[in-house]
Amino acid sequence: MRIRGTSSGFALLLVLWTLVILSAIALTLAASVGTEIRASQNAWDELQADRLAKAGHEVAVYLETRAIGTSLEDLSGLSIQPLVAGLTYRVSFEGGVVDITLEGENGKLDVAAAAEDFTAGFLTTWTGNPSKGREISASLADWIDMDSDVRPLGAEAPSYVALGYSPRNGGLGNADLFLIKGMEPGYLVPAIVEVNKSPAVRGPLLRFISGTPSGPHVNPNYASRPVLESVPGMNQQLLQTILQTRRNSVFTDAQDFQQRTGASKTTSILDYLIFNRGTTPAVTAIARLSNSGAVHVERRVRRRTQTARFLTSIEHGWPAE
Repeated sequence: MRIRGTSSGFALLLVLWTLVILSAIALTLAASVGTEIRASQNAWDELQADRLAKAGHEVAVYLETRAIGTSLEDLSGLSIQPLVAGLTYRVSFEGGVVDITLEGENGKLDVAAAAEDFTAGFLTTWTGNPSKGREISASLADWIDMDSDVRPLGAEAPSYVALGYSPRNGGLGNADLFLIKGMEPGYLVPAIVEVNKSPAVRGPLLRFISGTPSGPHVNPNYASRPVLESVPGMNQQLLQTILQTRRNSVFTDAQDFQQRTGASKTTSILDYLIFNRGTTPAVTAIARLSNSGAVHVERRVRRRTQTARFLTSIEHGWPAE
């Protein structure tokens, strides 16, 4: 009887352990399958959002025939809602919505064409280091100009001997930017910086610098805060007014800008601004799916008149303020 009881107990214990092992395997498989299903769903959502953003760009092409963004625009009969007159429009699809923003490369700073004080101000604001900002700006100007005279804090051929190359002395070529004295590899990636004694994310440098020649002026309708803040003569009160006012509608020209911001008619700020989309207009499409939280941002420079300096025709996740 004792042997039979021991055998029965052992068999029961074996069965229990088998059930535990099988349950663990089942749970592991269920977790694995669940993870794969979620990953597949996320991938499908991302693909849908990507296609939705591309559809938004196709709609933007069509809307040019309706004079979108101008005083003659005609949106009658279309499921399109103006969010900011002349700038941002919402297009409704069955699977979600796409916000289309009409802008251009002149919302960024063309460091090869902008005034040196503008470039120096921007680089100082962006790096948070006045000495570094002036060094890069002066070195950039020396790189572009035709002579070999060294500016204060700048750099000509002797500064690059150890690196095995010389300044171009004739314009800014493709990929030249990060060969210039003072530039650092870390500027290519986002970074945590201190703004008003609080941590903030700073976007990569190419987020703010034009990838194609766009001229010495910037458009205040979609220029980012760091670019606007760097305009010579800009003050914090006017900056905040611009950022707040442009949320309602675009500035159509210098007179409209003055009337709506209170800027003086004699202000030098207007020497650095332009109010059209320039020779390199762009469209940013932000797609949002209705049945998930998937979001896809795609920016395209629609027309180019010259070769791009940097690959910036498609960007993700860095909308201007």
